[in-house]
Amino acid sequence: MAIVFTKQKKNQKILIAVAAVVLLLSAMIAWWLFLKKSSPIIPTITAPLTVKRIEINFAALAKMKDFYTFVDIIPLQEETEGEGELGEGADLTGLVIGRSNPFLPY
Repeated sequence: MAIVFTKQKKNQKILIAVAAVVLLLSAMIAWWLFLKKSSPIIPTITAPLTVKRIEINFAALAKMKDFYTFVDIIPLQEETEGEGELGEGADLTGLVIGRSNPFLPY
């Protein structure tokens, strides 16, 4: 006695047809949305473009209370190797760097 799988073959043919239709529809939608070239939009200029000048009122800056502290800034001097707090021969006992558990919130 032969076992016939005609119903399964019929279901497979239907599923293949449905998959082909879905693939065809998704390809058409992709073509319509992404690959179709649209006409370029040309902006219309209603007013002429002008370049604005930036004017700084230094007299107003001079009237500021803390203005002269910014003017009198002295540049930092470069430290040579071996000088400073942590140079060669520095005492590192008791120096604590960072927190004991950096993953805890403040």
